[in-house]
Amino acid sequence: MTTEQRLDRVESEFATIRQLLISAATYAESANRRIDELGIKQDRTQIMLDELGAKQDRTQIMLDELGMRVDDLGMKQDRTQTQLDQLGMRVDQLSSRVDEFIFHTQRLFNKAGSEIE
Repeated sequence: MTTEQRLDRVESEFATIRQLLISAATYAESANRRIDELGIKQDRTQIMLDELGAKQDRTQIMLDELGMRVDDLGMKQDRTQTQLDQLGMRVDQLSSRVDEFIFHTQRLFNKAGSEIE
């Protein structure tokens, strides 16, 4: 092999190496861009997760308040039922007294009617 052929072969190999280096550099730049994009997307995702966490905290506070209101409503409903039961007993007592009054009144009228006859 002549010197000129060897030089051509070395230049050809250098050209191949140069192309491989350019290709590797292009790939590295592309990978770096993708890593940067992923970093930005990760930051956005973290912001969204933080917002979601804050919303979840607010929702939990609202649920806790709602639970307290439901408990309070249950106690008020129990008190109302107790008052209704007491009112029902009073109505029953009053009804018994009215019935007793009517019975005694009819008895007195009957007695007075008998005496008049």
